[in-house]
Amino acid sequence: MLEGQFPRIRLTADTDQTTFRGISEQFRLQESCYATDVVVTTLRTYLDEVWKTCEKVSTTADPETVRRLRVTAKRTSVALSIFSPLLSKKLVASFKQSLRSLRKTAGATRDYDVLSERLQLHLPPESSSSSIQRSSLSQLLQLVAIKQTVNRASIMSVRSQLLLWGWQSRSDDITAPIQQNKKLYKAFIQHRLKKSCAQFSVIAKSHKKKPEQLHQLRIAGKNLRYALELLPEKDLSKPLETCQKILRIMQKKVGDFTDHTAAAEILKQFSKEPMADDMLYVINTMQREENTLANISRHGFFDWWTKKRCRLMCKKLNKVFKND
Repeated sequence: MLEGQFPRIRLTADTDQTTFRGISEQFRLQESCYATDVVVTTLRTYLDEVWKTCEKVSTTADPETVRRLRVTAKRTSVALSIFSPLLSKKLVASFKQSLRSLRKTAGATRDYDVLSERLQLHLPPESSSSSIQRSSLSQLLQLVAIKQTVNRASIMSVRSQLLLWGWQSRSDDITAPIQQNKKLYKAFIQHRLKKSCAQFSVIAKSHKKKPEQLHQLRIAGKNLRYALELLPEKDLSKPLETCQKILRIMQKKVGDFTDHTAAAEILKQFSKEPMADDMLYVINTMQREENTLANISRHGFFDWWTKKRCRLMCKKLNKVFKND
């Protein structure tokens, strides 16, 4: 690619498959590509995808769109951290704060989306004799629907603020690196990933088996998973493919725990509202169930995340990136 030519790249519809390997294929990443060229192309694509997904939230009530917004915002935030040595520190900080705001509002919305799905599964059919239970659950679903609407409005409010801030024009500003870097991308990304792997290993080796540890592992696992996606496919060795598979499983297992915990907390807050009196029995029953499922998920995760599996993964990462 000629110096100064930084095209935006078309992404696939499935955000979960929007990895750097897909980008590098379209970009035709070569050994001779400069780090600056690849960083600019990648960030422009990621930032565009965040904005498009944010706009889509305003046109559809599909919970999947909210989930995608969280994923794209997180992926972009990780990319900003990895690429930060080549970028304006001030703009990196501003964009990460903006992405954090989007993730926070999208996360709150998704928590209510997940709870709504769970409640609907418990809703007795109209022909059922459990008319009182159905009535209480229907009222609770209406309360959840109100919260969903409020939180979706919050996403749009954040989007409006970012529009005034100049998201799109600043997306071009941040991809104008401080100076042209002649370092090859392969050397640059391997050096940056070495640090990410070391940070993950420190957290992964703690075996306290408490909810706080699970939360830290969830964040560290996501950060490493999305960071590894920035490695070109031709440099993805068998050990790293194994690590990525483990990280995907980890994210799914910890995600189950997080969903149950969030649902239990929302129900706890609902129980304190004056209008909840008629629904209190159902709320308390559902809260106990979600807490039980959260505990089952937590124990299940630590039964899977054994010291042996942890050591194996850390060993593979250390071998690939030659960490001390």
